[in-house]
Amino acid sequence: MKKILFLLAISGLLCFNQTFAQQFNDASGFDSKWVFGGGFGLGFSSTGSNILISPQIGYRITPAWEFGTRLTYNYYSYKDAYIKFSTNNYGGGLYTSYDVFRGLFAYAENEVLNYEKVYFTGEKERDWVHSIFVGGGYKQYFSSKGYALIMILYNLNETIDSPYQNPMFRVGFGFGL
Repeated sequence: MKKILFLLAISGLLCFNQTFAQQFNDASGFDSKWVFGGGFGLGFSSTGSNILISPQIGYRITPAWEFGTRLTYNYYSYKDAYIKFSTNNYGGGLYTSYDVFRGLFAYAENEVLNYEKVYFTGEKERDWVHSIFVGGGYKQYFSSKGYALIMILYNLNETIDSPYQNPMFRVGFGFGL
C-alpha cells in the first residue's frame, strides 16, 4: 500500500511539474534566504490514529544548499482487544538538503525524539531515541517563493525501539520569506 501511495504522489507531482515547468523549473528563481514550512500527517484506522505536525525553518547558505531545524510532535493512539493507549511524542533535529538537479535533492537529518514505548503488559516507558535520516526527494516549485516536496528517507539508527520503520516517506512544503 505504501508503494502505491508513493507512486501516486510521484505521478501527481510529475503532472503538476508539466504545468509549471517552463516558469519554475529549478531553484534558480527561488531567491529567498529564509525558508519556512514543514510537513504533516494523518492516519486513522479501526485500531488507532496517528497525527503528526512537523514545522521547520531553514536558511539557504547557497542557492542549492539549505540548512535548518525541524520540530516534531506526534499523537498516537492504539486499541485492540488486549490493550488501549495513547501517547504524545515530541522532539526536533537539524537537517540539510542540497538541490542536485531540477528539483531533485539529497537530504540528511539528525533527530532526537522523546518517545513513549508501550509494552504488551500496558506498562509505559519514555525514552530519548536518536535517528539519523538520509535520502532524497523531489521539490516542485509552484512559484518563486514556494514549493511542495516528497522524499524517501532511511533511518541509519533503526533498532527494535525505533518509532520509525524503513523506508520512511515524507510529504511537505516550503515558502521563502
